[in-house]
Amino acid sequence: MFKTTKSARARSFLIASLVLAPVMGMSAAAPASAYAPTVADIARSQVGNDCTPYYGCVYPSAWCAEFSRWVWKQAGANTSGLNAAAASFYSYGQRNGTLHTSGPQIGDAVLWDDDGSVSGEANHVSLVVGVSDDGSQIQTVGGNESRKVSYKNWFNWRTYTNPGAGKALAFVSPVGVPGTPPPTTTPPAPTGQWRAQVAVESGGGLFHAVRNPDRTWTGFGNVENVAGEVPGGVRTSAEAGIDGTTHVLAVNNEGKLYHTVRLADGNWAGFGDVHGEAGPLANITQVAAVSSGTELQVVVVADGKVYHTVRRANGTWAPFGAVGNPGGAPVTKVAMSQTGSDTQIVALSGGSLFHTVRHADGTWIDWGNASTETGVSGIGDIAVAGTGGDMQLVVTTEGGAKRYHGARFASGQWVLNDLSSVVPAGITVTDVAAAAVNNELQAAFVTTDGRVLHTIRAVNGTWTPAAPVDLTGVTGNHTGVSITGTYN
Repeated sequence: MFKTTKSARARSFLIASLVLAPVMGMSAAAPASAYAPTVADIARSQVGNDCTPYYGCVYPSAWCAEFSRWVWKQAGANTSGLNAAAASFYSYGQRNGTLHTSGPQIGDAVLWDDDGSVSGEANHVSLVVGVSDDGSQIQTVGGNESRKVSYKNWFNWRTYTNPGAGKALAFVSPVGVPGTPPPTTTPPAPTGQWRAQVAVESGGGLFHAVRNPDRTWTGFGNVENVAGEVPGGVRTSAEAGIDGTTHVLAVNNEGKLYHTVRLADGNWAGFGDVHGEAGPLANITQVAAVSSGTELQVVVVADGKVYHTVRRANGTWAPFGAVGNPGGAPVTKVAMSQTGSDTQIVALSGGSLFHTVRHADGTWIDWGNASTETGVSGIGDIAVAGTGGDMQLVVTTEGGAKRYHGARFASGQWVLNDLSSVVPAGITVTDVAAAAVNNELQAAFVTTDGRVLHTIRAVNGTWTPAAPVDLTGVTGNHTGVSITGTYN
């Protein structure tokens, strides 16, 4: 279950502020589709499982909502707006008119609170798989009950107390469940293909598209429609691919960090608050991420200083640790890449470029001033990507009017060269991103005229001219871009 603790009530996923008097006056909603028993069939078939099948077990200690959302989706229901919080089912029911406090139906989600009253928090969600003739008794299947998918036989839902979750708060019926069995799930794409995953920050939202192996693009979709809301709007983001999955980090306008995963089959896990896992860290302004084997390495800038955390392969997070304040001035941007077993981090401070390395054993080297190595200062933005043992860089200077490409070679030597032949003069860049995709360097640029440009540096060192990306479906003013490669 997605346990909402009292120390984390600030999180928007909490239901307490939503579920007070309005629940008291709710009337029963219209019945769910006639094929809702499919929900029960699917739920029962999962009993005994751990969290692994349900959106990749992003939150190993909090996955009840992910299980319920997964079952509904398999049954063909519309799951837009649902995420990793039990409270998202309450919001779903409100929006769709299917929230009710009596008359449970097979296929419903049942919300549980921890204080025994309808004014409490929603700590858990499970699914109704059986209802007695008089409606007083139900059977349920729930995720993260005793750390697995569990079945509860007949009980009186009005009087029963669910251990660790409380009493039944309300029921929510799914919408869109078809009247015939749902079609077979589309299998993942064939193995052995590289894709570029691209996210654009625009108008406080986050939009995502894929550049396919044949170099065609999918359309952009609103990430918050499938992974849940980032409270306060998205300020900046980062992406990192691990095999076929895409990890997305989003910093909101309140300086908090959120995380979600796009699975290889195109499904999304719900956004989760990283502060609840890695510890509180206020005033985050930047984030960068890279994969290191099956782990996710993350650095952020908070109050002008650099901090680091790791999301381990089992879904748990290491506490944030301070990496420092290179150069003395506040850090304005961080970027990171993986080269062999080393994680390389660069930071901008006072227009100068600084560099450090985190080794596989968790030790760090001291920050060094790379601007003295490259001869380039006044840097406004930077993106990096690892290819082999080298770290490739794309940087901007002169307020984004000038661009450079270069590398820190495995030998430790730095080099930067002018990039005006790829991104022509007269264009001003406000954000830059880079990623290694099938040993090629792919770079994206946000420009002051509202475009996102994309280019590729081939293995032989030649570049394709920067070309506009079709941003159909992306609303608002484009403020940032991130890119990563996935292989599946």
